[in-house]
Amino acid sequence: MRNKTLIILTLLSLVTIGISGQEPRKWSLRECIEYAKENNISVRKQELNTQYQSNLYQQKRLNKLPSLNGSAGYQLSFGRVPDETTYQYVDQTTQFSRFSLGTSVPLFQAFTLRNEIKQTEANWKMSQSEQEAAINDLALNITAYYLQVLFDKELLKVAQQQYEVAQQQIETTRQLVEAGRVSESNLLEIKSQAAKEALNVTQMENNLKLSLLNLAQALDLENTDNFDIVSPDIADLEQRTLTPPSILFNTAVDIMPRIKAYQYNLESSQYGLKAAKGALYPSLYLDAGWSTNISKTESSVNFDFGQRFKDNATQYIGLTLRIPIFNSLSARYNVKNAKLGIQSANLDLLQEKQNLRKEIQQAYADAEAAFQKYLAAQTAVNAYEESLRYTEKKYALGLVSPVDYSVARADYIKAQSDYLQAKYEYVLRTKILDFYKGEELTLDY
Repeated sequence: MRNKTLIILTLLSLVTIGISGQEPRKWSLRECIEYAKENNISVRKQELNTQYQSNLYQQKRLNKLPSLNGSAGYQLSFGRVPDETTYQYVDQTTQFSRFSLGTSVPLFQAFTLRNEIKQTEANWKMSQSEQEAAINDLALNITAYYLQVLFDKELLKVAQQQYEVAQQQIETTRQLVEAGRVSESNLLEIKSQAAKEALNVTQMENNLKLSLLNLAQALDLENTDNFDIVSPDIADLEQRTLTPPSILFNTAVDIMPRIKAYQYNLESSQYGLKAAKGALYPSLYLDAGWSTNISKTESSVNFDFGQRFKDNATQYIGLTLRIPIFNSLSARYNVKNAKLGIQSANLDLLQEKQNLRKEIQQAYADAEAAFQKYLAAQTAVNAYEESLRYTEKKYALGLVSPVDYSVARADYIKAQSDYLQAKYEYVLRTKILDFYKGEELTLDY
């Protein structure tokens, strides 16, 4: 029995170790964007609005069908009524039943209904474009957060490497002190520098945790524990042939959902004007109906409900012409307001196009500047690396002080930091240009 218990406990411990030993899931940029699309509250609310506009459109289309209404009524009447046999007025109770069906078919409405259908369709398409624009903006924000995490990860690697170098320099300096080639103060100076490197590692770890938290919160993750991302290999970058702003604008203005939304808004206003003008003209309807009524008194003899239902039935058919004569000039003011709505929608579209043009011009300038900054940072880090290597050799020979060595290493660390910052800034700027071209946001290089 004890052996069985021991075996079970051993198996449970192995399972626990296996589970705890599993590495946490690492999210790719594509997975982050797809998850955000499905779970972001703002996007989900926009989806509801799109569905609402779709319902309005479908409802308006069904208004082309004839209307059909039915009614039924029952009434009791108490009082003097003529007797059917004696033709004398007597006090008695009379029962009345009424049934009717009626339909109305619009024959002509000056195309008002057709234009209203077109207007609601444009509103639906506008909502769809707004939803796509919200998704695009969300994807761009997620990409920026993702790149910030990658930047902080590389900064942490640099800090850890510098800390390891500092530990090696402590050992080197200790050997120099023992050989009598440098004083004890040099060792203390190197140890203090190593302490600063350890503090810098802690700071970089905190920065990485914060950037991971920002990305996780942007994804609306409930549990951010052990959240991590895939670190793609982004090697040294080469200058890309950037699309000129004028060409990029011509592409973006045709594909950007935000522009399409304003175009559909203008289209909706134009159909709204046509619908408003239709209210100034007469409308023609075809009306038809059927009805029957049945009455029964206490003195009724040989009462046959079904027969009376048929005998008392009547049908009608007719045309109704509705002519707007005076309605407090509301129809004419609706037309005037609809014209103002078109002007406003057109100005909104022009303003959005201007904003897009300025954004593209700025994005292009930022991308060019980012690449020049990247090249300068790359040159600087190579120069400071060579300078540090030369200083390390001189330090090993006791020819430079710890202060000079610390300055050289600090310059190299800053150059590395500037290089990484320039690198990821250039990546982000090129991704923004890809965004305006309608390309998928990825980190494939």
